[in-house]
Amino acid sequence: MLIWLSIIVLVPFDLSTIDSVTDQKEDSLVKRIMNIGKDLIKGSGKLKDAASVMLAKLVTRPDVVKTGETDAILKEFACQFDEMREDPTKLQSSTGIVLTLVEIFKTGHRDDLLSRVDLIFKPILEVPVKNKFISKSTILKKAKTNLAQRIGCIFLKPRVAKWRY
Repeated sequence: MLIWLSIIVLVPFDLSTIDSVTDQKEDSLVKRIMNIGKDLIKGSGKLKDAASVMLAKLVTRPDVVKTGETDAILKEFACQFDEMREDPTKLQSSTGIVLTLVEIFKTGHRDDLLSRVDLIFKPILEVPVKNKFISKSTILKKAKTNLAQRIGCIFLKPRVAKWRY
């Protein structure tokens, strides 16, 4: 099912054109895919990695950025990480959130993400973790370092290669 959702996310036109929901009571296709992705990034293994890539490609789509879903999910991830920061049983979930943010800042457009850095920088990268178990997690340290690197790359000006046609 995750592979099928990843293919749907890659369609080159607006996702609302293929959405079959006509009621306002039901969630749209974008929200349903986001909910599935958010559930899968809390696990472990390759499914978490694939779900984070799928979620990042969905969140960085131009039509999803225009609707404001990108801001909402970044705020939600920041709040969830802040709540899970000191709970050692939530290590997999917090790692999944940071890995998804790394993928978002890897696949997203610089102009779209530049104004959204403030939503996640302070709650995830600046505030120290006081729990000894979580602070020693190598995977979480690597993911946070990778996220800081991706955010730093967004602040750099793009350089066009001279040899490009």
